[in-house]
Amino acid sequence: MTNNKSLKFNLQLSIAESETTIDKLDIDFKIFKNNKPEANSAYLNIWNLNDTVFHELVEKENLIDVYAGFGEDDPGMMFRGYIELDKTFNGRPPDRVDCATLITLKDGKKAFETFINKNYREKVTTTTLIQDCISAMGIGLGSLSENLVQTQFDSYKICGYPQNELGKICNPLGISYSIQNNLIQIVAPDEKFEGTDTLIFNSENSARLQKKGTDEIVIITSLTPGLDPNDWIQCEFDEFKGTARVKEVYHHGNNYGQTCVTEITIGYKNND
Repeated sequence: MTNNKSLKFNLQLSIAESETTIDKLDIDFKIFKNNKPEANSAYLNIWNLNDTVFHELVEKENLIDVYAGFGEDDPGMMFRGYIELDKTFNGRPPDRVDCATLITLKDGKKAFETFINKNYREKVTTTTLIQDCISAMGIGLGSLSENLVQTQFDSYKICGYPQNELGKICNPLGISYSIQNNLIQIVAPDEKFEGTDTLIFNSENSARLQKKGTDEIVIITSLTPGLDPNDWIQCEFDEFKGTARVKEVYHHGNNYGQTCVTEITIGYKNND
């Protein structure tokens, strides 16, 4: 695995609803994202954050953007999530003179806290039910597969947390859904890659493929900030060639000396 990216690495945090920016500080990060109907998480350790900015961060559950980039390239968004106040701490480790601030972010946090109660007394399609659940979540729509398979009910009642109600609607149809950067993605079971441009991963920019269980493989490569679950990538390895849809992404590293890495999990079928 070789890394031709610039050694100049930029990492920046910003509060989405204000002009507050955190940069030029040493920051460790671990970011976990997958294509399941659960909240993605980011764990940030910021060294020597001043008290004024810290208190601004924890005044309320702010929406935080995490951007990263190399050299003169435009930074890509690695994560967008709400700060979890009960999992955010500021203090000095007993064996260090530096002050550490641990910030935990949860993607789409507010979408998991809302409630929906709606009664449909006339015929309604599952696509309409899905759209109404998304509206109740209070987040944006990232992507919605065209020509979703759907069924129709003569009447229907939705009552509960929208993400749970989505499961009742989507699971029988094989439709998957997840939240990425505070945007929901609805994916049809038979969706295929129809684009032309994808990120390419091969032995020149990635380590050797690692098997994960019986039906998944992991690609370990240099930090790829803008890559998210459900994105399509092109693989050109001896063990596996072709397009694949990303199932999981794990970004980790820091901006003060450690190599930054992205681990990508994709589905894998062994035809041997």
